Amino acid sequence: MSEGVDRRKQQMGWKVALGVLLFLSFHYASGLWRLANQSGGMETKFSRLAVDEHRAYLIGQNLLVLVAYAILAVAAWLIVMPLVSSLRRKSPSMPGWREVALACASCALIHGYFMFRLMHSRPYFTSDAAFGDWYYRILDWPPEAIQAEINAVLFEILPWAVLAAVVVWWWRQCGKTGRLAMAALMVAGITLSFWRPAQAELIQNAGSGKKPMNVLMVGSDSLRGDRLGYAGYAPERKDGPAADGVSPAIDAWARDAVVFDNCRTSMGSTLESNISMMSSTYPHTHGIRQMFASREEVDAMNARVTPLARLLAEKGYDTAAVGDWCAGFYELAPLGFEDIEVSSFDSFRIYMSQAVFLSHFVVPLYFDNELGYELFPQIRSFAQFVTPEVVTERVEDRVAAQAASGRPFFWHVFYSSNHLPFRAAEPYCRMFADPSYSGKNATGVDFDIDQFIGGTDVEDKWSALPEAEAQQIRALYDGCTRQFDECFRRILAALDEHGLKENTIVVLTADHGDDLYEPGVTLGHGLSFNGAGHSFHVPLAIYLPGQGPLRFDEQVRTIDIAPTLADLTGVTVPPEWEGRSLVPWIEDPEAAHDRPYFGETQFPFIQLKVPGIERPHLPPMDELTVIDSDFNFQFVLKDEYREKVVEAKQRCLRSREWKLVCTPTIEGTRHFTLFHLPTDPECLRDVAGEHPQVMERMRRALERWIDEKMETPLEAIFPESAGG
Repeated sequence: MSEGVDRRKQQMGWKVALGVLLFLSFHYASGLWRLANQSGGMETKFSRLAVDEHRAYLIGQNLLVLVAYAILAVAAWLIVMPLVSSLRRKSPSMPGWREVALACASCALIHGYFMFRLMHSRPYFTSDAAFGDWYYRILDWPPEAIQAEINAVLFEILPWAVLAAVVVWWWRQCGKTGRLAMAALMVAGITLSFWRPAQAELIQNAGSGKKPMNVLMVGSDSLRGDRLGYAGYAPERKDGPAADGVSPAIDAWARDAVVFDNCRTSMGSTLESNISMMSSTYPHTHGIRQMFASREEVDAMNARVTPLARLLAEKGYDTAAVGDWCAGFYELAPLGFEDIEVSSFDSFRIYMSQAVFLSHFVVPLYFDNELGYELFPQIRSFAQFVTPEVVTERVEDRVAAQAASGRPFFWHVFYSSNHLPFRAAEPYCRMFADPSYSGKNATGVDFDIDQFIGGTDVEDKWSALPEAEAQQIRALYDGCTRQFDECFRRILAALDEHGLKENTIVVLTADHGDDLYEPGVTLGHGLSFNGAGHSFHVPLAIYLPGQGPLRFDEQVRTIDIAPTLADLTGVTVPPEWEGRSLVPWIEDPEAAHDRPYFGETQFPFIQLKVPGIERPHLPPMDELTVIDSDFNFQFVLKDEYREKVVEAKQRCLRSREWKLVCTPTIEGTRHFTLFHLPTDPECLRDVAGEHPQVMERMRRALERWIDEKMETPLEAIFPESAGG
């Protein structure tokens, strides 16, 4: 009798395994199909290159994800066996094929549950709104008053209850040896889940005496200076959680800070702007003029600049850059930071690996966790896998360790929260949106990277977007800001908890802003000086312990940040720095006066139209660049286009009242447009002909900056009015 029972269990086990394998095989085949068709029929140079020259790597990545499928097969078999066994007891005459079908159906049920759980916790994994809409309608079905309780039962209590039931079932099936093994595994799992390395013991105390001030810079890629509550911005939706606005924690903190309302970056692109900010140099000085720099350009830049982090490290500071994929540029250009804890910088192979792993959707569904990061470390480089919460937890741990060490620190914490495609987590992604919206931009901007890098009509498509969709995109952006605000709040709380608040200078800023369908612009950042220039306007607020609140509306630049922090920490400012400290303003607010803003556009993903002229023709990104296998498979601008890209850039000079834009033409000339900011803040009307004297003065100063790389002070441009 016992042998017959064991034989039936063994047979059932094989049938359950077959059902599980059939289910996962279907998903593996679906993943391969998605990978082959994910470009929507659009074939770019890079997609062809991936197949033609990196076929072995693609095959290897598809074989690698089989490890994930194998782990899921074992886990599914362990979970499904108790269910099928229970049903088998109720129907002893059940045919064998039904056991296989039941196993398949059970896998589908479990998979569906985890899809719902993903929609609830990480909606940004869904790149297509239509994919997630019906899930959300079901999740939103319970009354709002009890949604939190229902979600807690469904997504927190239920998984543990099922796991406990599965463990009990297998415990009963095992003999003494099996139970000992299970107990050992459970103890090991619990121990590992709570274990943390004692980082504080690894950090040497910097010594006794008066403690130097710590410096903590916190930013979010594409965070605009004008779309924060303290800057006067209020979202259209004001009910429920949206009633607190987009930045309640930042707003409360800014009330005690020194706020600079009008700060601009010299280039609206992450790599170049951060180099400028950390080394206080213009792009034409540090030499990185577009984001696809070669190894030679990067090496020359590293040898040329003196970044603030290097100077503070020499004074004994712990220097670290912490962030997600938007902070990945630090692996390419460390800028003096000794500890880099960021995602890998974009390279062609990272893009290929991401395409493979996201086509096999079981990877983000089941392995976006610590186990997944250990098994597949490359997923830390993918935008969808590195969440703001992960970055914040790392900073919280680092604050605790640093407090124990007593060593001063200079850290740059940099998030991708506000970067396109604006995919915040729940509840932020829907917090400011119209509840009735059901279009393709529900949880993020519907964005096709292949069209962006290989298309020539992206501007036309973006311009044709209906206003309702533009409103939804702006609401998504506001949700991203609110999520970043929560991360900022947690970092401040960690400083306070560990007694570091009154010994830490905290700086809030960004690399650049973003256009959000304001007059004259669509989406993107740093691509042109059309419109009001929101993609070059960043927040700048500095909390100085012991200093009361101050507010300045005079124009400053991100190249002024490093000299300011150098002054505050007692570091000698290198002579090659081109920015100027803002500390004299803090000491004497009457000394504040506008500084000239000089800027240039970034890599020409899109040559945005300028009325009345034809701009120099440049190919799309996939024809402008090449993959350098000797430079970590980085995208690198082709040698023959380096000068052409620089020559095609728009340049801008801005004072308090005037904005002058220089646009190169296809004929090789320079076209200038002048805008009067007090009467035309959106910069829609060229008044160059009406103000020839202003035009001539600013033109000479801007051309001097372009050709001679020399900055002209505003008091030299407008001697009768230094503010311009």
